Amino acid sequence: MIIRLLFLLVFLVYSCTPIAASQFNVQFINPGYATKNATGDFWYNVSSIMRAAARNMNIDLQIDYAARNHILMKTLVAEALNNDSTDYVILVNEKSSVVPHLLTLSATPVKIIFLLNGPSKAEEIALHNAGHQVIGTIEPDNFQAGFKLMHKLARKASNSSAPNKHVLALLGDVATTAALDRQKGMRAYLETDKALELIAEENCQWSQQEAYRLAKAWLQRDPAITTIWAANDPIAYGALRAAKELQRKIVIGGVNWDQHIATKLNVSIGGHVLLGAYALVRLAQYHNDYTAIGNVTLSIFEQLDESNLTLFEAIHGNFLGQLEFSRYINTPDRFTIEELTTSLKTKITIKNTVN
Repeated sequence: MIIRLLFLLVFLVYSCTPIAASQFNVQFINPGYATKNATGDFWYNVSSIMRAAARNMNIDLQIDYAARNHILMKTLVAEALNNDSTDYVILVNEKSSVVPHLLTLSATPVKIIFLLNGPSKAEEIALHNAGHQVIGTIEPDNFQAGFKLMHKLARKASNSSAPNKHVLALLGDVATTAALDRQKGMRAYLETDKALELIAEENCQWSQQEAYRLAKAWLQRDPAITTIWAANDPIAYGALRAAKELQRKIVIGGVNWDQHIATKLNVSIGGHVLLGAYALVRLAQYHNDYTAIGNVTLSIFEQLDESNLTLFEAIHGNFLGQLEFSRYINTPDRFTIEELTTSLKTKITIKNTVN
């Protein structure tokens, strides 16, 4: 009985919200699809986590999907900015296409926050001069992701006895800032590691099938390839399929923590799927006391391993509701993979003990 009371006390402490978020309306224009599909789980999971966070913080969240259609994206952006019931709109400047469109639209009272792919400094100035109310940008440190992925892959590739160790880099695209920054991080690591040679960089357009085709061609051409660095997990999985078909033992890794893929790769770097929820945390703080958001770049990326597997399972499972996002409204700097995992494990332990 005493143990249960102690767990209940801890539960109450962890459940206590420093600031109860006032209800407000947010519209998120998701560039991806409303369902899981061949391009990967990422944008589907971003929405799922945001919904859990919105429920936890009493936020009215509407999500519209552009389905990778830039024409539809432009229509949705225009509609969101002219929606009288919307307080904030969250936009993704995918392939740098949204900002130019915004500059053709009249400014409205709706406040804008960019997620994952934001405007350049010059674009920020242009948006401000056009009267658009951009209050912040939330981006992951994609340079860190590319660097960390290459570093982890290099450590695994070091076990190879091959006299030459070639790296094949499979890029996402050549226009999105996130893709370019991951590429820069990969290159930066390789400048420090002379045991590995970057043999080629191929643009996969975020396509698993294109990655399969390109990886297969390169593996047939170059027997010295020991490592494949991929811009995301679906691309990495395409390469994995090619390697298995050719019976090549290749160290392969990507970025995303995608379900059914991440655990099959040698390395998967992830965590940025949580940044939609983090954006809602920052909006809750802003809505309560107008704490400036500004341009935020989070070093959120971690390698998937036993230490954060519980969080990974929550993201892809049915217990996202166990995450207490409201705990971070006053202290958003505590929004880290380690802290989220610790909090989640505590909540699950308490729930299991009380039951």
